[in-house]
Amino acid sequence: MFIIVYMPLQSDIKNPGKLSNDQNMLQSDANDDDNYESIVNTVHGVINEDEREVTKNSNATPQLYFVNNAKCKIPYINPFEPDVMKNFRPDTFETCTNQSDLVRPIFDMNRKQYVLQIDENVASQILNSHDIEYNCYYQEITRDADHDSYNDLLPQIYFSQGYVVPLHVQALILACHEAANTTNILQRDAYALIQYKPQEQNLEPKKTTPRKPSVLMFGIDSLSRINLRRAMPKVYKFLTRRGWYEMQGYNKVADNTFPNLMAILSGYSPESAKEKVCDTDNRGCFDRVPFIWKYFKSAGYTTAFAEDECDIQTFNYQKPGFVETPTDYYHRSFLKGFMGEMNTWKCANCTLTYCIGRRIQSSYVYDFGRDFAKRYIDERPIWGLFWSSSFSHDDYAMPAKMENYVLQYLLDFQQDGVFEQSIVIFLSDHGSRYGYLADCSSGFLEERLPTMFIYLPPWFRAQYPEYAEALEMNRNRLTSNFDLHNTLKHIAELGQPPNSPPLPRANDCPKCQSLFQPVSRDRECKEAAIPEHYCTCEPYKRIEFAWSDRIALGVIDRINHYLYAKNFSSICANLTLNYIHKTEIKLGLDISFHEEIPKLDVGYYRVKFKVEQNSADFMATVLYNNVTNHVDVDVEKISRTNSYEESATCISHKLAKLYCICKSLLKS
Repeated sequence: MFIIVYMPLQSDIKNPGKLSNDQNMLQSDANDDDNYESIVNTVHGVINEDEREVTKNSNATPQLYFVNNAKCKIPYINPFEPDVMKNFRPDTFETCTNQSDLVRPIFDMNRKQYVLQIDENVASQILNSHDIEYNCYYQEITRDADHDSYNDLLPQIYFSQGYVVPLHVQALILACHEAANTTNILQRDAYALIQYKPQEQNLEPKKTTPRKPSVLMFGIDSLSRINLRRAMPKVYKFLTRRGWYEMQGYNKVADNTFPNLMAILSGYSPESAKEKVCDTDNRGCFDRVPFIWKYFKSAGYTTAFAEDECDIQTFNYQKPGFVETPTDYYHRSFLKGFMGEMNTWKCANCTLTYCIGRRIQSSYVYDFGRDFAKRYIDERPIWGLFWSSSFSHDDYAMPAKMENYVLQYLLDFQQDGVFEQSIVIFLSDHGSRYGYLADCSSGFLEERLPTMFIYLPPWFRAQYPEYAEALEMNRNRLTSNFDLHNTLKHIAELGQPPNSPPLPRANDCPKCQSLFQPVSRDRECKEAAIPEHYCTCEPYKRIEFAWSDRIALGVIDRINHYLYAKNFSSICANLTLNYIHKTEIKLGLDISFHEEIPKLDVGYYRVKFKVEQNSADFMATVLYNNVTNHVDVDVEKISRTNSYEESATCISHKLAKLYCICKSLLKS
């Protein structure tokens, strides 16, 4: 999703709770428990009132639903249920430094180049003197295409006030030191630059070309629509204002980030791409995949792509990354350089890097998006994806710590006029897949229902009212990643010559469509290419029969056979059952959740269990025959519900890592 975010100066973000007067309606002190709970209660009321509209005419049950029709019933979950909130408190926002910037690159709109501005007052404060001389230099960061990383830093180039940065410099590390003592570094900082690129000339007269909307996608990893309401109520409130459409029936199609983003960005699952395009484990394959940015580029858009947390980036974690630069502006090599050359820091409750140098890690991505939008938003159509994992991937509560920080970006983008020009998509890939939230009663839904908001600017709603009407209609209908892919293709087609051939729709979902067209009310998961294991359309109910233990045992047997078939059984432990967290039966849409559970010879079950080996937890959706004791399960669709990072280092196979407990890493 695109994030339109204005990143304030580090000195301006010291108190992220401090907004301008016209923003006070969205603001209060998130560090005050009473105030926070007041916000939560207010937003909770708004949510209930809003979503009560979905089912107020329903003749079924009093339960609220995200989707409620004859073939799909996705229940609404109260984000503020006591079993969740008893352990939920937002942490205090932390800055990486209280020191103002000594040197900043400022974009000169007349020159269309960056100028380095030195704040002499800051230097005097650091040196505690106006008389001590100091020198400043920069080192350029360049891309290493062979490893989708960065090369060694180029030599130091000293500069003085007002130095004009050459156009070829795309990222740099800045430093100033005492003139008489080069080891006395006053300050170091790092910046990625959106150097201006003239627009390619279009020979077609402008007046014959319909207006093309920019598309900015802002993604936050592991953020369910339920947890957004809980952890970021003020951001949620911003996203429910006029022009925003929440796809409340948006259901993920796969387990983790890579396959879910592959569906959005390419229209392929990894398995299908391997069969029909190339093997994404091989170097150079991603350059051949028909990603959405290629279609936008062909349609005259300038493109950008940025992610934080380099070690788990979508196309680089256990993957080869890109050889060619995929978009006009590509951030990875710069962030790799920043992480490799600057000091890093983790906050007290962080598992991932919080600060790189003087700045919050995600701010490098958000600033990149902000500068990209400001550079071109009034001049040409742009497409960008700006993705953050660093503050949400491992901790469901940490987004609450960052709420004002994210909200400030959105408010500043609004002030910069970005929402007047652009379609903005605020999304996630999935919810919490392991940890406390996944273990709660709503964990199955938390994991499978990611955040998905789409904003249409006023001019677009006026020019295409039927698209806005379709989005409104689709709010409470079942949709998936492949529908979003088709929507992006639909946008790329706007403004193209009348006789242009239609772009190919999502390869792996023949029945998926653009969200600018009404989705069938009675849609099923298979029509949206949502596998049974991830489908939230039909309710499950917990069972505790003695015979139900056989289901978990059968699943474990299938996992062990899978590891054997992959030739990993010599290094991966044979798994054995420790205990069963819960077993649930799929009731079907014609059975009331509150009725007595019928006896089924064959049925779908959902089982969550722990194995003896390193206390690994799993959840599986199983077709089980109670007569023959046969378990039918796709092993690669079984979810690992706690972290496997430290127990599967002996293999590199991306999927098998979920199920492998290395013999060499077994704990007593």
